[in-house]
Amino acid sequence: MASFDRMPSGAIQDCKRRVRAPSARTAIHRNITLKRLLLDFGHAIRCQRPLVRILGRPFVRSRRWVEIDITYRCNLRCLNCNRSCTQAPAAIDMPVAQVEAFLADSVSAGMQWRRIRLLGGEPTLHPDFKSIVGLLDRYRCDHDPGLRIVICTNGRGRRVREMLSALPPQIIIKNTHKTDRQRLFRPFNNAPIDGRRYRLADFGCGCRIIQDCGLGLTPQGYYPCAIAGGIDRIFGFGLGRRSLPSVEDDMIDLLERFCPLCGQFGFSWPTRQLRMSPVWERGYARYYRCQSRTGPSLFA
Repeated sequence: MASFDRMPSGAIQDCKRRVRAPSARTAIHRNITLKRLLLDFGHAIRCQRPLVRILGRPFVRSRRWVEIDITYRCNLRCLNCNRSCTQAPAAIDMPVAQVEAFLADSVSAGMQWRRIRLLGGEPTLHPDFKSIVGLLDRYRCDHDPGLRIVICTNGRGRRVREMLSALPPQIIIKNTHKTDRQRLFRPFNNAPIDGRRYRLADFGCGCRIIQDCGLGLTPQGYYPCAIAGGIDRIFGFGLGRRSLPSVEDDMIDLLERFCPLCGQFGFSWPTRQLRMSPVWERGYARYYRCQSRTGPSLFA
C-alpha cells in the first residue's frame, strides 16, 4: 500500500470527498474521571469468580476497535506508565511492514473496523509516522470508508506539534496535553497477583479496556489489548499472536496470563507516585539484566 505522501493528488482529494471530516478534530482526553473510577469499582466486584459463575464473564474483546502501539519512544517520563516507557525506556518501533500485513489481513478477513488508534509511547515520534498514517488513510479510502483513524498524543514538544499539524484534516487527534508535571495515573505496576484483594478474581474476564479500547497490535504481536503487549515486552513471554486473530478467538489464555500482572485490572486509587509490587520489581530487574547481556533487540 502506498503512503499518504506518495498518493496522487487526485486520489487524495477523492478520498477526502468520500470521508466526512470529524466536526471536532482535536479532543482533550482525561485518563482519570469519576465515571471511570465508578466503572472500575464495579468491575472489581463483578469479576469475582462466584459472580462470574452465575452471570458469566462481563467483557468480550472487541472485534471493531483496534489500538496499534507503533513505538515505545516517548518524550515524557510519566510515572505509572502502562507501556513502561518511563520504567524501561526503549527506542522500539513497529516496522511499517507489520502495519501493511495487518491491513492486508484485515482485507482478506473482510474486517470492517470502526476505529483504529495509533498510540505508543508517543506515536508521532515513530520515524515513519507519516507513512503509517498514509497507509491507514489509503486503506480507509479503498476498503473501509466508515473507519475513524485516531492519533493519541501527549501534544508535548515542537516536533510532536509539527507532526500533528501536518496530518490530513480527516484524521482525529486525541490530545492529553501533558506537561512535565506528573498527572494522576492508576498504579499500573501494582500487580493484582501480589495482593489478597483479587484472590477470588477470574482474570479471564479481562476489563473494560478489551471492550472499549479494542484489540491490541504491538511490535510483540496481537493481544486482547495493547497494554498486554507492553507487559509482554518486559516479561518476555513471547505470547503475542503472530497473525490477525479470528473473530472466534476470545484470547482468554492471554487474559489469564497478563491481567494478574496489570494494575488496570479492577479498582485502585489514582496516584502521582510510582507504586510497584514485587512481581514488577523482579520483572524490570530481569529485563535490565537481559538488556545488558544481549542489547535491546531481545524485546524488539
